[in-house]
Amino acid sequence: MAHLEVATFIAAPPETVWEILADLERQGDWMVDVRELRVTSDVKRGEGAVMEVTSELFGLPIVKDVMQVTAWQPGRRIDVAHRGSFAGTGEFVLYRAENGTIFRWIEDVQPPLGPLGAAAFALLVKPHLTRVFARSLANVKRMAEARAGVGSLA
Repeated sequence: MAHLEVATFIAAPPETVWEILADLERQGDWMVDVRELRVTSDVKRGEGAVMEVTSELFGLPIVKDVMQVTAWQPGRRIDVAHRGSFAGTGEFVLYRAENGTIFRWIEDVQPPLGPLGAAAFALLVKPHLTRVFARSLANVKRMAEARAGVGSLA
């Protein structure tokens, strides 16, 4: 299993960040690698929701994923099981922090192609996805802080 984790501080309350994450149909608005995302289940939010996602890897829209929400704790966490091009789990976890929220995105996936795939993931894919996910977290940060009325501190 390959592990990937990124986190960021957001100067907005967890409830504001949650509004963005929990809108499953609009996750493609902030996930920079998503080319198409459809919620295909009758359940549109919450445990049991199923999404079909086409994501890019190194600029090519080649990752076909089916994700099912396996845990839904409003204001705190969303867990998914990946059942498409690769198997594994993903988690969005929110922690209340002083003056804001810590948002952690965790992925544990099984790369295809056995040891060769694991080596390629470690050397090439993980560093690339870490950068992509960090850009996605920056988008959530920007959106949540705008909703909370926080100005830029730069």
